Amino acid sequence: MERLHAHKQYSIFLGIMLSVYNLADKLYGAVYIVLMSRRGIDPLQISVVFAVSSLSLAVFDYPSGNLSDLYGRKKLAAIGFFTWGAGLCLFAFADNLLLFIVSAVIMSLGVALISGSPQAWYIDKLDDLGMMEYKNVVLPRLNGFVSAFAIVGALLATLSSNIHLYLPVAIAGVAAIGLSIYVWFRFSDNYGTRTEDNIFKEVYVTSVDFTRNKLMRFVLLKSIFSHAALLVFLLSWQVYGVNELKLPVSFLGVLLIVFMAVMSLSAFFSSFLAKRKVSAIKIITVGTFISAAGLLLAGLFPNPVIFVGGLILFEFGLGMESSSFGAWIQDLIPRSKRATFSSGLSSLKSLAGFIIALLLGLISEHTGYSLIWFLAAASLLISVAVLLYLNTMFLRSGTAPAEAERATI
Repeated sequence: MERLHAHKQYSIFLGIMLSVYNLADKLYGAVYIVLMSRRGIDPLQISVVFAVSSLSLAVFDYPSGNLSDLYGRKKLAAIGFFTWGAGLCLFAFADNLLLFIVSAVIMSLGVALISGSPQAWYIDKLDDLGMMEYKNVVLPRLNGFVSAFAIVGALLATLSSNIHLYLPVAIAGVAAIGLSIYVWFRFSDNYGTRTEDNIFKEVYVTSVDFTRNKLMRFVLLKSIFSHAALLVFLLSWQVYGVNELKLPVSFLGVLLIVFMAVMSLSAFFSSFLAKRKVSAIKIITVGTFISAAGLLLAGLFPNPVIFVGGLILFEFGLGMESSSFGAWIQDLIPRSKRATFSSGLSSLKSLAGFIIALLLGLISEHTGYSLIWFLAAASLLISVAVLLYLNTMFLRSGTAPAEAERATI
């Protein structure tokens, strides 16, 4: 009973971290572009803020995992929440381009410190209890709760922005800082393994280890193809829906809430399947095929009803894929470098996403949006092929998850 009690406490703790993080993120995300515009920042300058934010996140994210493994996953997550909250507060009251850029850099630093740290802390706590398998059930379930909190964040942003436009961002900042204090004082920390005295040497050595790890290379490749499809959705659905299908702008907010609700339901469904011993590979594969079918519907039929239905299918499949894949890959990541490798995957995926976003912009400008949806569906199917190859060639050929740390050239 004591083990079960500890597991529940750790699960609730991780759930609180991820839920408050997602709530604050949606509060910020609902108004930040409009807020910058109202403060006199023109579209080109907003693009500059975006670019600085993306590049600084890629720069900070890569070494953040090393810091987390060396100095404590929970400690770095708490510092990250505080840093992110401070950046949000500065963003809420910024009134010129320089302050918006500075706040974006601070927020990127905070997000980088958070990236992967809560999950790495939690997985190792489960490992200490001998309950690693339960992650396949509990992580999708937590994703369901987190998506539900995103709906709360969107609704709270709508209400508070009617009072003042900066208020949702300010509330997000205060919530993040409050969460940092809670995380700092709750539970003990855990660490990875240090091999070098100098942090720069540590980053170099772990980078070499990461690139030599066959499993991580294929995980990264699969992640990039999946991320490409998500980028198509994020960059295209609003513009395509409004400009091509003549959806009313006011309808977009309603759709966003529907999408988050669908993601929540699909995550709970994945947890239900995992609890009944359906393999993570099957859940990921089925979810990816559902997402690809949704994107094909969106691209094949220029009809608003079919378009919305296709995107709902995409979101449902995405919820199944992302929640199960996030749990499954933890079996492949060496415990001693769990946060380091997680941050490396995140950073490299973000860098690839930056390039993919530019390519998508060029393609959509010259060919229109129809081809984009087909490319996104094809990208998802390629990601499944990579996943099945990874599963067959490495895991079924004798490279068990426990041996992932030794799966190097």
